[in-house]
Parts: sequence; C-alpha cells; structure tokens
Amino acid sequence: MRETAELEKITQVVEASLPDGAELVDARFSGGPLLTILVDRTDGPVDHEFCSRVVSAVSPSLEDEGYDGMIEVSSPGIERPLTKPEHFRRFVGKEAKVRTVEPLDGRRNFTGIIERTDEDGFVLKLPEGGAEVEMAFGSVSRANLKEDI
Repeated sequence: MRETAELEKITQVVEASLPDGAELVDARFSGGPLLTILVDRTDGPVDHEFCSRVVSAVSPSLEDEGYDGMIEVSSPGIERPLTKPEHFRRFVGKEAKVRTVEPLDGRRNFTGIIERTDEDGFVLKLPEGGAEVEMAFGSVSRANLKEDI
C-alpha cells in the first residue's frame, strides 16, 4: 500500500514537471528503486534527445520530493499501455488486449476493437461472433493496444 501511495505522488510530480507536448502514459517501479516512465508526445518522436529532456525536467522535482532512485524514460511502444480513460477515447476503432480485475462471464482476458466510450467505461467488440462486452474503466487491471507486425 505504501508503494502505491508513493507511486501516486511520484506520478503527480512527474506529470506536473513534463515539458510541453509530453504526456505521461505510465509510471511504475521496475526492479526495486528503478522508476520507469513511459511518455508520448504530440509534436514529434519519442527519441533519445526527447527522453533526455524529460529526465532533465522531472529529476529536480523528484529529488525535491525525496526520490533518489534511478529514472528510465522511454516510448510507450507500439503495444502502448492504455492507462487512462482518455487513452481509450483516443484509440476508439483500434484493437486492444484487456485484462479485468474480476472475471466477466467467466473470463478476465479479452481482445477486441474499442467500439465506443462514455464517462464510465467502454465497449469492446470481440471477434467471436461480433459480441460486445461493456467494461468500466475501474474494472481494468491492464490494457494495451494490440498491433500485428
């Protein structure tokens, strides 16, 4: 519980410190004190130079909050995590893999097209016969875009 509260505080600090045009996709602890920050941007690629700018922007604020661990910044990748309701809204019409906290109709893993969203959740259209599953944002434990390469 303490790590969750600490991560929430760190996430707030990171979001407030990001350079213009940057969006925090996810922040998590990876292997002890390593803080992994996934960022996207609206005005260009998430390249090495941009990642360096993000580290330079967020490091002083994190140090002010008492975080002295290592920071890793990277792109969310092609199978981008969907961590906020805005992400589901942005990617309506795209295929996603979703895992729920509790089983829905006896299963927790779903893959389908994000059909539509509303204030509380989204509808995933499944490939099996075109069935639709309605999910609340709060019921999702993990979700990623699914890209076939």
